[in-house]
Amino acid sequence: MPPAPLSIAASLAAASLAGALHLAVDDTPFAAESAALVAIGMVVLSVTSIAGVLLSRGRWSRPVAAGVAAGWIALASSSDPSWLSLATIGLAAAALGGTLGPWLGRWLRHRPSTDGPPPAAVIALLLLLATPAMVAVTSPGGISAAGWALAGWSLALALGLARTVPGALIGLRVIHPLASIGAGITAGAAAAVALGVLGGAAAVAGWRREVAVALAPALVRRSDAMRIPPELAPPDVLDAAGLDDLGRRRDAG
Repeated sequence: MPPAPLSIAASLAAASLAGALHLAVDDTPFAAESAALVAIGMVVLSVTSIAGVLLSRGRWSRPVAAGVAAGWIALASSSDPSWLSLATIGLAAAALGGTLGPWLGRWLRHRPSTDGPPPAAVIALLLLLATPAMVAVTSPGGISAAGWALAGWSLALALGLARTVPGALIGLRVIHPLASIGAGITAGAAAAVALGVLGGAAAVAGWRREVAVALAPALVRRSDAMRIPPELAPPDVLDAAGLDDLGRRRDAG
């Protein structure tokens, strides 16, 4: 493995550790429970982006890692300077510069993986993982019960989609946007707009047909399946099905 992705991943991991400690120890604009949820959400996104850079080498990992680094810089800059906040800013700036530079260009895949999830599914999962952090950022004074429920639901739904649990896609398409709007309303107008947009975007991605094919193939109608012309089917397959070379049943005359 080249040193560039390792260095960038290490910088982002260190920034996430310093940022989480900063939110836990220093005085910040967030209440204790909001700071805890911000830290949890940002660490989840950091781990996801680092895994994307080092393991899957997905193209999506680059903008996600850059967004996480920029988020840590914004969070650390919002409070009075301390050695933890300054360390977070410095490490996150190094990670941000690494992701925006040319060093990952040759390491990351230039085309989607043939056996990986479709881009719309990746977007939906990333939006779900970003929801807890958005809940906390839009509720700096404290998290409501609906906000905690949405944060937990989003992480559980992302896990269910990744494991293709039955019913998870319906939850993404129908329940999640409603839960996002409901949790946002309890936190104020700004939170309702932000969470509503985030939940709506995830639901829109979930309605893409390729997402249903990848995550819930049982929902795809049989008529949508691609038919193979009999001329292209192997002879042994036709024989086993009792069909001739034109796809007609042999006992039909």
